[in-house]
Amino acid sequence: MKCPICKTEVQNGHICPNCNENAYVLNKIFNISVRLYNEALQRANKKDFSNAICLVEKSLYFNKNNYQARNLLGLLYYQTGRLGDAVKQWILSSNINQNKNNRAFYYINIFKKDIRNFEKLDDAVRLYNQAIIYLKNRNDDLAVIRLKKALDINPNFIDAMNLLAFCYIIQRKYQKSLKILHSVLLLDVNNKMALRYIEEIESKRKKNKEEVLSEEYTYNGMVKTVDEDEEYSKVKSKSNNNGVVVFLSFIFGILLCGLSMYFLIIPDYVERQVAQIEQLNNKINQLQEGNNDTILQKDETIKSLQQENSDIKKQLQIYIDRETINTNYQKIDTAIALYEQGKITEARNTINSINTGGFDQEALKKYNDAKNKIN
Repeated sequence: MKCPICKTEVQNGHICPNCNENAYVLNKIFNISVRLYNEALQRANKKDFSNAICLVEKSLYFNKNNYQARNLLGLLYYQTGRLGDAVKQWILSSNINQNKNNRAFYYINIFKKDIRNFEKLDDAVRLYNQAIIYLKNRNDDLAVIRLKKALDINPNFIDAMNLLAFCYIIQRKYQKSLKILHSVLLLDVNNKMALRYIEEIESKRKKNKEEVLSEEYTYNGMVKTVDEDEEYSKVKSKSNNNGVVVFLSFIFGILLCGLSMYFLIIPDYVERQVAQIEQLNNKINQLQEGNNDTILQKDETIKSLQQENSDIKKQLQIYIDRETINTNYQKIDTAIALYEQGKITEARNTINSINTGGFDQEALKKYNDAKNKIN
């Protein structure tokens, strides 16, 4: 039996003679981590991303240095629209296992090469966060607009899809909400939030099946008008026909309506139509004036978004540079540890692979001392 920490062969008992760890217990724990990782991989292949994420997170609870689990967790986060969390997991994986065969380096290189595409995905996250703020401020209409823009950028952003479905539930647009929730289940077959919302909609359908809903709804104290496509806003009328009596009544009604229209209704109808035409012309003029104001507001919004995009680029580049410096700085400790373990060649390769760009004086001194010691 080998110790999973230092790879020393344990001959007698369970205690490692090199690091004094219980190799038997650690092997059991690490095997649980591997089993959970394999289950998560199977779930991910079946597009069950929610349960796959839970399993990978449990796997890392048992072994935080399981770099393959971190790579998978990063892919799952990326698939569900959580770009920042995905990059974080890949960076941690690259620090745990610095072998170039580690797929984390491949993902990070893709991120660096296609930085523009990832910036767009980051814009989707920013719009999602703005929508959450609008919902907290009782403005679900603006939240819907932000979420639609986020989904235009990243159609697989599951959290944004669920939040948009929630907004439609608030507005009683149940058909639109169900359409989005079914799209979520196509991406993530057992998404708990989507299933919960579908169950909520079905319960509302049963409750309101025979009721007439108001043309207005209240959200956090604010009264809003229901959209035209709201379900259950119409009352179905039923009529029973009763043979010949109903037929004769129908014929008599037609004759009476014809006479009324000829003498009374048609002149009034013509006057009302003329008045409506004048009202429509007034509304058209008002809309044209409103459109001009809207165009000016959109221009200001575009300038604001462009400035925010520029700021995000600068922050992202600073973050990448900082993580690169930290990674190179950690390699110094790794090289010293390898040297102390007697792995001179590996220590020399590690110390020679370090890029000292961005090091301060203290870091440079530590690097030069380690390099002189190893070489």
